[in-house]
Amino acid sequence: MTTAGSRFVTCCVPALLCLLISLSSCEDPATTGSPALPPEETATDELFRVGAVVIREPDLLYHLKDHYDGHNDEPTRKRALEDLVRRAQFANEALEAGLRKDPVVSAEVRRLLETRLRESRLKALIAQAPEVSEQRLRAIYQSQIENFQSPETRKVAVLWLDSGPDPERVRRYRDRLTEARTFAIENKDIADHPGKGFSILGADYSEHSASRFRGGIVGWLGREGSLDPWSKAVADIAFSLETPGDISEVTARAEGVFLVRLVERKPAVTRSFESVAPTLKRAQESRTRENIRKKFEEDIISRQDVQWNTQP
Repeated sequence: MTTAGSRFVTCCVPALLCLLISLSSCEDPATTGSPALPPEETATDELFRVGAVVIREPDLLYHLKDHYDGHNDEPTRKRALEDLVRRAQFANEALEAGLRKDPVVSAEVRRLLETRLRESRLKALIAQAPEVSEQRLRAIYQSQIENFQSPETRKVAVLWLDSGPDPERVRRYRDRLTEARTFAIENKDIADHPGKGFSILGADYSEHSASRFRGGIVGWLGREGSLDPWSKAVADIAFSLETPGDISEVTARAEGVFLVRLVERKPAVTRSFESVAPTLKRAQESRTRENIRKKFEEDIISRQDVQWNTQP
């Protein structure tokens, strides 16, 4: 939109409701099929008119609510009426200038009509939606139970030698790590303290640079390890162990030769229904609102036929 167009909308949007009112006054009922307002109703609630623009009591009450916090004392009504008179004068001037068919005005009127339709009908439909029962929430919880579970993780230590595919090197490295395993089991300072991992053995019996000087401790792993094959191999061996402190057999794999120790376990945890119920309820309410909105729109589209004057 151009700068001039933006200024026009800014100045004239407050009068668009007046324009909407005026449209019914300007249309010929014989051509539009819209019944004219009965004279007695016009006489009872009409406050004033400026040309084709008619202002009625409901317009004044809305203006009081929107701009004066609903106050309806005489001085406030007077100021509000002055506002409406000025807007009606400008609205009628716009109508006389032929702006009723201006595309900016038309677009803004259509937007206001759609917004008001949604406020008056869709909002009411959503408000009437039944409360989500606890029974329903529990059924959803059970159907999605895996989403509320954190899997078991294990803290592990590893001694690793990069043997490659050479069988002779694999044999030598297996012997070296078997020696390290025997030492770890027989050394009470290592055997009785799982938290130390492999302690001093890492520096001499491992080629894993990130852990060799930390007792071989590589940290926490899930059952699937990480993305790389090396950590998957370590996790696979670690999850074959049961008790913190257990040390695996020396294991040769395509990724190298491993000796793995289980340092600590964190069991799988399932979040309780009570802890996730508020989140489940919000999600279900959101889905309900979305379904109501879709049906609301589909019903309108199915009722309102489009008549093309030109091919789209």
